[in-house]
Amino acid sequence: MIIDSERKGYTMKAYMTEAEWAPKSDYILNEREKTDKRAMRGDLVWKNIHSTLKEIPIPTIKRDEVLIRIGACGVCGSDLHAIGMDQDNYSLLASHTRFPLILGHEFSGEVVEIGKDVKSIKIGDLIAVEQCQYCGKCSACRMGLFNQCEQLEEIGLSADGGFAEYAVVQERFCCLINTIAEHLNDRMAALEAGALVEPTAVAYSGIQINGGGIKPGSYVAIFGTGTIGMASIALAKAFGAAKVIAIGRNESRNRLALELGADCVFSPLDLAKQGTNPAEAILEITHGIGARTVIEAAGNSAMTYPEILKCMAIGATIINLGVEAKPAIIDMLPLLRKNARIQGSLGHAGNDIYPSVIRLMASGQIDMRKIVTARYPLKDVARALDKTNAKQNIKTLVSQHYSLI
Repeated sequence: MIIDSERKGYTMKAYMTEAEWAPKSDYILNEREKTDKRAMRGDLVWKNIHSTLKEIPIPTIKRDEVLIRIGACGVCGSDLHAIGMDQDNYSLLASHTRFPLILGHEFSGEVVEIGKDVKSIKIGDLIAVEQCQYCGKCSACRMGLFNQCEQLEEIGLSADGGFAEYAVVQERFCCLINTIAEHLNDRMAALEAGALVEPTAVAYSGIQINGGGIKPGSYVAIFGTGTIGMASIALAKAFGAAKVIAIGRNESRNRLALELGADCVFSPLDLAKQGTNPAEAILEITHGIGARTVIEAAGNSAMTYPEILKCMAIGATIINLGVEAKPAIIDMLPLLRKNARIQGSLGHAGNDIYPSVIRLMASGQIDMRKIVTARYPLKDVARALDKTNAKQNIKTLVSQHYSLI
């Protein structure tokens, strides 16, 4: 246990990212953006981004908060976009951001200190941290649309995250993963699994909460074999899909997709060499029925939607999880003819999503640790980001614990 009085004057290592506040002339800031110096479209506001591993004070907790020692933190495409810059030195992330900031929103940890009002968590517990932190009071939250919270904070994007030795989290956004540790009989393995709850929750929210769920025995097609696509594959299989068909461009990722539960995986490039395309391959596998659930996890609508609209079944639901900054042009007529719908889904919040993912992991029905291909100590976080950006790793984890291996 770290007592508050003992912690005064102590520091921790943290990967701090800073940027210049420079809203583009045609971008209209809302009141919250002006007041808090935050951006709902980081790519139109933040300029000259730079990051450094620093020694900063270990944060102090409030009555309803806990201090955790970071167990593992995943590198996400959002992290890469946040620190990446375009030709004008503006951030590449077209999303909610506030700087200066400790990046990293996919993380887990061990509780080392609790606030006076904390009741459900004790020192020594292992937890996964919910990224989307909603107020519970605004009109969106009262409708149950927690991810649309008017006061939403996104840990690792607008509030300090997990590329550090320690982090402070409100009790209500901590989810116990002790059951995963019991299942795996390994606390470090559980912490790694805990760091993968967040991206898995993104897929879970899209499929089960916003998309209405997968009908057992139906055909599911997933475009994109990145982390969210992989999570979608594992979940679709666990939810009882008759066949899970994945479309991806990366050969090593496609092989891994089979390990996660895909029944078949196709590369668009390989199909083109054979004189066919993803839609025709999916229709052949599904005996002409098409996919009842289609998941866009590639973030490349120009390439995916022409195929999706040709391979979807009557009454299909297209769940759009992929994020891209440029506008999408979609032919609406096939949607009308097949009584199909497109359901957007961004992030996750509330709705028992995190606990549900944790229970699936603790029961052994899904094991997202299979996608981890690289581990870096915190001191090498910049290298971890560079290697991931260069597509040399599939899923990368960062932790101070890896200094020992």
